[in-house]
Amino acid sequence: MGSKKQFPANQINRIIHPFGEVMNIEKVAVIGTGMMGPGIAAVIALAGFDVTLIGERPDWAEDGVKKSHALMDQLLKSDLTAESAVARAKLALRGTKDLQAAVQGVQLVIEAIPENLELKQQLFQRLDRLTPSEAILATNTSGLSVTKISALAAHRERIATAHFWMPAHLVPLVEVVMSPVTSEQTAQTLLEFLRRCGKKPALVRKDLPGQLANRILQGMIREATNLVQEGVATPEDVDNALKNGLGIRLPVWGIIEHIDAVGLDLSLNVQNSVLPALNNEPHAVRLFADKVKQGDLGVKTGKGFYDWNKKSIDDLKQLRDDFIIQTLHFRAKHQSE
Repeated sequence: MGSKKQFPANQINRIIHPFGEVMNIEKVAVIGTGMMGPGIAAVIALAGFDVTLIGERPDWAEDGVKKSHALMDQLLKSDLTAESAVARAKLALRGTKDLQAAVQGVQLVIEAIPENLELKQQLFQRLDRLTPSEAILATNTSGLSVTKISALAAHRERIATAHFWMPAHLVPLVEVVMSPVTSEQTAQTLLEFLRRCGKKPALVRKDLPGQLANRILQGMIREATNLVQEGVATPEDVDNALKNGLGIRLPVWGIIEHIDAVGLDLSLNVQNSVLPALNNEPHAVRLFADKVKQGDLGVKTGKGFYDWNKKSIDDLKQLRDDFIIQTLHFRAKHQSE
């Protein structure tokens, strides 16, 4: 099952952006071996690039490479890549703690360290000094401003966000976010590079809180938790409505496509009717804040909106991954027809 098209080997690493210049992307460094770095490194290595995964300690770097290999094996088992591509990718990926040596001669660095603005600012200031002047520097931040992250760097035009969605080795979306000084060359080169990695990048031309998809998600979270707080529906019924109604068609039926499909006149009437009744406070709902104060933080404490002593997060993650894999197979099949 599946056409194995998601991670094609990269035979030609030259990228031509709209200005007619040519940039070679051959060597990439990924910084961070936690939740995101290994998945990002796996995707890039499977696309045929040489990748160095950088950890803060030697054992973290080694563990990061092992995680990347395991993710590649999952893709192979799921028929989303070929055995030859995995063998080649494992040879192309190495780990190290030596950041200075690892970024020498690279054309792209992707940072995936914890979401701490000061740490990221210091890292990009250092990368700006250590890397070749033509290299692109990207942050995987999901919520911090790339404008602020790049503030201490001298060459801010070569810095942008490349936000991979979790799990990075499966979800196609990567948001490329420009700061006010990010060059068009930087943005377009990143977009083309990500397409070569089998991703579906989206360009965000303004550095706004929440970027693009996460910005929409936060609006959904506010309304969903407000409905629970006001006793309109239980957490189970809210998730049921989203999973089995709105959410199940989103992989092929976008929100803007929906508006055009049903008609802008009808959509306008619905908007004007429903929007005044939605929660529009500029902060999380009271129930959300109360649960945090009580120490009900979700899976990590055993209880949040759900009781996780009665519900398995591992089973839910497996179901999520299986659904994404089947969706990728569906897309590959219909794109080849």
